[in-house]
Amino acid sequence: MSSGKSLKITWYGQAMFKISSAEGTVVVDPTPPQTGYEYEPMSADIVLVTHRHFDHFYLDGITGNPKFINASGKFDLGGLKVVAFDSFHDAKLGEERGRNVIYTWEQAGLRLGHFGDLGHMPEHDLMKKVLKLDVAMVPVGGIFTIDAEQAVRLIRDLEARIVLPMHYGTPDCVVPLEPVDEFTRRFKGNVRLVTERPVEVPRDSVPPTTEVWVLPYK
Repeated sequence: MSSGKSLKITWYGQAMFKISSAEGTVVVDPTPPQTGYEYEPMSADIVLVTHRHFDHFYLDGITGNPKFINASGKFDLGGLKVVAFDSFHDAKLGEERGRNVIYTWEQAGLRLGHFGDLGHMPEHDLMKKVLKLDVAMVPVGGIFTIDAEQAVRLIRDLEARIVLPMHYGTPDCVVPLEPVDEFTRRFKGNVRLVTERPVEVPRDSVPPTTEVWVLPYK
């Protein structure tokens, strides 16, 4: 766990992230080894699950006694306030793949958002609630979520400072998804290929305009 006003963020593949700070450790969408991603079980203070599909809901990968959320609403979790919004896993209001939850919260003085398996472009009212994030975790791999072109449009409208692409194809991923290059070649701003794992994000050094940070998953 890091100290002071900074985050340590680790991506594990699919939509799974661990975000640690002095306030605690948040894990989002723990993924099972059946997706091709392996990691040691980890402790968490809070686990956020955007939907209960198998690749986002692997609680056996989490140790301890974390607080667990899988719903929209407002939650005060001992120093971390989470606000979650309903969305859909497809462009037909959930008819094909059901509902999805978008989570936003503040940690280490930074405002974060995790978009889960968002499958549609959000309506205006929802977009107003998720604007100007410091860190946005966004699916870009298509097939089961928004695709690369839609993701570029989404982050342009979000005006987030740091965008972490997720839920895309990698050499280890067994789920058929488009590679991250489909997204990054369409994005016209700065793309940073991060080698640190975890990557540290101090509050006072987020970029002034949107950057895409491609994180390693192992």
